[in-house]
Amino acid sequence: MSTFIVPPPRTLAIALGANIASQIGPPATTLVAARESLTKIINEWCTSLLKENTSKEDISQGIHYKWSPLFETKPIGGPTQQSNYINAVVLINGPILEKINPTEVAILDLLERTILIEKSFGRNKQRSIEKWGPRTIDLDILVWGDLQVNNKKLTLPHPRIIDRNFVITPLSSVLSTTDTKPLQLPPRKGWTE
Repeated sequence: MSTFIVPPPRTLAIALGANIASQIGPPATTLVAARESLTKIINEWCTSLLKENTSKEDISQGIHYKWSPLFETKPIGGPTQQSNYINAVVLINGPILEKINPTEVAILDLLERTILIEKSFGRNKQRSIEKWGPRTIDLDILVWGDLQVNNKKLTLPHPRIIDRNFVITPLSSVLSTTDTKPLQLPPRKGWTE
């Protein structure tokens, strides 16, 4: 008997992707380096949102990160002949996030912090006029609990989560609570896929 475990209600999910080298190195190396930067800014962001004094140690112990494996995926849209992407997703939750009320102001602050990470790895969204074009790094906030935001800067939940295997596959890997992977059965009469 298996049990489905729903992530805590204030769980934050962020997608990471890259398909061209940054000053750090190739896309996979960039995402590894970005992991440390993202962890640091999440910890700082949580500290800034808490009303009470909380030590750095309490913050780091009270935030849980669950990282997906890295996946190589084909580009969707954008120019032809661009390189495959390296993608991942991180789920962030824990007692510290449970103390923080998801608000539009708070998530827009986090968005600005993720944009700074992107810039530090060579991405400039203002100059990037090519939709879905190659990039040194892309950080997309997917969801934060049940918060809904719809403005020029951010839409939550991310409007194209279910349309993108490069998000769904890593996301499902971090949502999984078991190492057992499903086995796809061959097509059957009467079961149209």
